[in-house]
Amino acid sequence: MKRDKGTGLRSPVRMPWWVSVIIAVCCHCGLKYLVPTLHPANPFLLKLAQAAPAFASIATIPLLLLAAKQLYDPNEPPENGTSGNENGDSEDGPKG
Repeated sequence: MKRDKGTGLRSPVRMPWWVSVIIAVCCHCGLKYLVPTLHPANPFLLKLAQAAPAFASIATIPLLLLAAKQLYDPNEPPENGTSGNENGDSEDGPKG
């Protein structure tokens, strides 16, 4: 049974690479500088807030890798998975 491409849960929206960089910077600054200034009443959350600066880089690196991937990915993937027309010729005419 074939599924219709339009009924998938993934949306085809692509964010620009610089959005990932901005999110990475905000995430790093938030974990490194903002979270340690919080003083939660729960002892577990207090220890988690104290450990947040150590996890700032771990959370930032995947976002920067995503930005690099988005930077070098083509803007629009080919619809049928091939380049050129049915005969393998370019739009200018046959090769040779």
